[in-house]
Amino acid sequence: MTEKTKRIGSPSATAALGEEPVPRLVLRFAATTMAALLLNAVYTLTDTLFVSWGVGENAMGGVSVVFPFVILQGAISTALGGGAASIISRKLGEGKKQEAGEVTLNAMLAFYSSAILITILGLALLNPLLEVMGVTGELLPYAKQYFTILLAGNVFSTGFSSIIRAEGKMLYGLLIWVIPISINIALDAVFILVLGWGVRGSALATVICQFVSFSMCVLFFLRFTTQSFRGAKCSLHKIREILAIGLPSLIQMGSLSILSVVLNNLLREAGGTIAVTTYAYISKIITFAIMPFTAITQALSPIVGYNFGAGKPERIRKTIRFCTAASLLYALVLLLIMEATPGSLIRLFTDNRELIARGGEGLRILAAALVFVPLPMLSGAACQAIGQKLWAFLLYAANLVFFIPTAFLFAPLLGVTGVWWAYVAANAASAVLALVKIRRDKVL
Repeated sequence: MTEKTKRIGSPSATAALGEEPVPRLVLRFAATTMAALLLNAVYTLTDTLFVSWGVGENAMGGVSVVFPFVILQGAISTALGGGAASIISRKLGEGKKQEAGEVTLNAMLAFYSSAILITILGLALLNPLLEVMGVTGELLPYAKQYFTILLAGNVFSTGFSSIIRAEGKMLYGLLIWVIPISINIALDAVFILVLGWGVRGSALATVICQFVSFSMCVLFFLRFTTQSFRGAKCSLHKIREILAIGLPSLIQMGSLSILSVVLNNLLREAGGTIAVTTYAYISKIITFAIMPFTAITQALSPIVGYNFGAGKPERIRKTIRFCTAASLLYALVLLLIMEATPGSLIRLFTDNRELIARGGEGLRILAAALVFVPLPMLSGAACQAIGQKLWAFLLYAANLVFFIPTAFLFAPLLGVTGVWWAYVAANAASAVLALVKIRRDKVL
């Protein structure tokens, strides 16, 4: 075994979850994850720029309409990967490497089976699905081209980075993002700007990126994993166990998919194509902005899960407290920045004055939601990591549950502006629910 192999696959990386000082461990894990997320966010923004400036604003709107499907497929991979990771981190904390390997095997079986089924159904129901997702006549050709290629490559849409992180292997968890996304950015430039393939080029670059990530996943479990796959068997019981724990993640990201569909449809009714396109730009900025929340949440999950399995409750409390404080501090700084420069951020993507004005107004309102975002994310991830499925389910579903009635109340009264304020109100209510849980457990 080479020195590099030892460094990536060393069991000491896993043991650090229960031994290293919590603030340093969280920051180290979050920094590694943040680097990967930052590159992914840069990819998202550059992809938006390539499509918007290289193809057109309607092309950007068409790509955005398909985004709920991207979120939904991510929800399935996150549910299976996150559910498996929760079990695996605890099994490794207990020293049960073979049981951990069996969980990974069954998570993969379930995901790739579901991916094939989704591709078949998606291609068969292409036009009705696009209508449900809120497409308008002007956006339909672009959305259809993009969606068809994504469906064709859907089977490669995860690299199971959550399972890799559950082992504490943050370096490989970083590489499985950095390498594919770098390739994606380069291919976007070639396919869109050089070859002129439009949204087809963007979709093809995404699928190639996913295939590289898939290949790196296979390499990790062949060469670098701490788990043992000797004697591992396919088991419906294991899949049910994974799904039971991963269900909150499915609810969390699945609710984001439904939320995007509801938003697109409400905006289509209230403001037409320009409102849907405005949301396309705003959503990219918000996704970039909340990336540190995601990094801290992903750092929290393996630490909490491992220490729960190892019987170290004080480390769990320290982890939740530190992650909450860091997230709220960042949220306040972010709020000030986005309130001060909303129009300038939209101007990065377009020179259309109406889009800039509408986007700036919407972004200024939505920025108020950012201070409420971290509490449900962190508390939901902590509950999932220790197997509190009901609370994780409630916290992950809360935003959608609160948004739908609020949006249908505000939209007829205030139009597009009402949709933005409904999003803020839903996040505030979700944060209150998370605070109730945190205070109930005496974590803060």
